[in-house]
Amino acid sequence: MKILYICHSSFAVEFDQSILIFDYYGEGKLPSPNLGKQTYFLNSHGHPDHFKREILALRENYPGAEYILSKDIYFRKEDRQEWIRSVRSGEDFETGPLHIQTLRSTDLGVAFVVETEGTRIYHAGDLNWWHWEGEEKAWNNNMASNYKNEVDKLKGQHFHVVFLPVDPRLGEACHWGMKYFLEQVKADHVFPMHFWERYELCHQLPKKKEMKGLLEHYHIIEQEGQEWTLC
Repeated sequence: MKILYICHSSFAVEFDQSILIFDYYGEGKLPSPNLGKQTYFLNSHGHPDHFKREILALRENYPGAEYILSKDIYFRKEDRQEWIRSVRSGEDFETGPLHIQTLRSTDLGVAFVVETEGTRIYHAGDLNWWHWEGEEKAWNNNMASNYKNEVDKLKGQHFHVVFLPVDPRLGEACHWGMKYFLEQVKADHVFPMHFWERYELCHQLPKKKEMKGLLEHYHIIEQEGQEWTLC
C-alpha cells in the first residue's frame, strides 16, 4: 500500500487493484494514472477545500474513474452520471472491491470508512471536535457530544490507516478530536490533515503530553507530495 499526501485533507492510497483519492479539490499533484487499476475519487463534502466541480473532468485522464461524493455536493439532474454516486451519512454499501460506510460529519457531509484488499481506512473529512473560542458554552458542549456520538460507533474497531484533522485555528483544542478518536480505536498508521500548511504542528503533536501513548505509529507530514510505502 502506498500513501501520497497531495495537500490539505487530500491523500491518495494505492493498492494492487485500485487507487483511492480522498478530498481532492484541484490543488497539489495527483498520482499518475494507472490503466491497470480502478481509480475512485471520494469527496466528503462540498466545501471548496475538499471539492471543486472541476475534478469531474479528471475522468478524461483516469479512464473509468468513479466518484463517491457526499450528498451535499449538488448536481443538476442533467449532470448526473452513472459513474457518480451520491452518499448520505449512515450508508453501508459495496462498489467494485470497496466496502464503504459513512458517518455524519459535525460540519458538513460525511466521513468515510473504506475496506478493500484486506485493509481498513478511515478518512474523517470534516468530522472533528470543533471547539471554537468565542462560541457559547452550550454550542461547544453540543459539538463535543455530537463528535463523540459518531466516533463511538467505531469503538473497538481496528484500522490500518486513519486520516484525522488537526486544525490550528482551534488553538489548544486542535488535537482533541484526534485524541478522542485514537482512544476509541486501534490504528496502525496515523496521518494528520487539515492543518493549513502549518507543518510545524505535525511535529508538535507527538510532544503533547496528552497524546502520550497514542501516536506510536504517527507519520509527520513535511511537504506536499510526500510518500510512504506501508506493509
